[in-house]
Amino acid sequence: MYSVISTRLARATAGALRMLTAGMLVWCGIGSANAQVEVAKGRRSFGVSGFGGDAAIAGQVTDVLKNDLRLSGYFLLGPVSSAEFVQSGTVRGDRSGVVIECVVMQQATKMVVLSKSYQGGGQDLRRVVHKLSDDIVQTIAKERGIAQTKVAFVWAHNGTKELAVMDYDGYNVKQLTYDRSISVRPRWSPDGRKIVYTSYKNLFPDVLEVDLYTGQRLRLASYPGLNSGAAFSPDGLSIALTLSRTGNPELYTMDAQGGNLHQLTHTRGGESSPTWSPDGRMITYVSDDSGAPQIWTMSKDGGAASRVTVSPSYNTEPDWSRPPANSDMKPMLAVTSRVGGKFQIGVYESSSGAVRPVAVDGADNADPSWAPDGRHLVFTKTQHWRPQLYLLDVVSGEQVQLPGIEGGASEPAWGP
Repeated sequence: MYSVISTRLARATAGALRMLTAGMLVWCGIGSANAQVEVAKGRRSFGVSGFGGDAAIAGQVTDVLKNDLRLSGYFLLGPVSSAEFVQSGTVRGDRSGVVIECVVMQQATKMVVLSKSYQGGGQDLRRVVHKLSDDIVQTIAKERGIAQTKVAFVWAHNGTKELAVMDYDGYNVKQLTYDRSISVRPRWSPDGRKIVYTSYKNLFPDVLEVDLYTGQRLRLASYPGLNSGAAFSPDGLSIALTLSRTGNPELYTMDAQGGNLHQLTHTRGGESSPTWSPDGRMITYVSDDSGAPQIWTMSKDGGAASRVTVSPSYNTEPDWSRPPANSDMKPMLAVTSRVGGKFQIGVYESSSGAVRPVAVDGADNADPSWAPDGRHLVFTKTQHWRPQLYLLDVVSGEQVQLPGIEGGASEPAWGP
């Protein structure tokens, strides 16, 4: 929960608190969030009959496909005999590669809605099946699938915190940093090529960027004091971040390559955890200038700030969803709230100014990050002092635990 840490740092360095003048919300997207889960499409019944051919590979393909379709939220898996849609297919594979042929038919009409062949290298089995399942989601639900996406996260092990990336379903974990230090709060570039994060490799927090294709790292911000919380704009040209170069943690923007620094806030409190609105015109962030941490918003060019959240009394870690243009989902603002000594994840509702809980179960739930479909969240659930990653379907309310990672995983960021 890095925003909580940075807020505490802000409060420790800030002087007496004062209230910002609250104005009207200046981005219409805030007002649209009250319709967040009214578009609850019914699940279509789907029967997976499995695959003929190479039996050793077919079982793996079937298991991955079933899990992908279940996690998509658009299908109810059941008996083939009574399903609306039925899958059939064959698998051929050896050490050099795999070929999957799949047919999906609407059972009542006998209409084939998908007939396609997929192939990949010997190590690409899961990737190939993820592509297949996303095609099924697009064909039947007319929505973007999430099976081919990645999640970055903080991997705590051997007394350090390093960055890692995995498939959305928790498999194929790959460590990114080997600094034997603390690396936190990863955030993706819109093209999925780069990740910005906060590094304590040089003892003090700096903002670094890592290129996932080349492995090259670039130090973007290393000003005196705090450098943290970097987040790319939707067009990838700018970065919002928190700096305390003048003594107080304030919100800034700069070019994605560094430079052209622009200070947005000038408060006696502390600002942290910026997230860009879907259209890139506004920045939503955390400030404790009014007392306890709350969510505020302002233009990317600066100016008057407006307080977003009213209740509960402690809200941090905002994250805006960015559904695809043709999606029925609307932009939503997820936040982490503290209620009764526990952290819970909620969705902001503009009609009341309150946060409606969506992940409350007695554990500490924090670090929400939206999938690119605008329907799913990945978050950290901490139980018995161990953080683990979970997926949440905000339409159905279903939570799914991802495979456990030795040492613990937290602060996830869902890639584009």
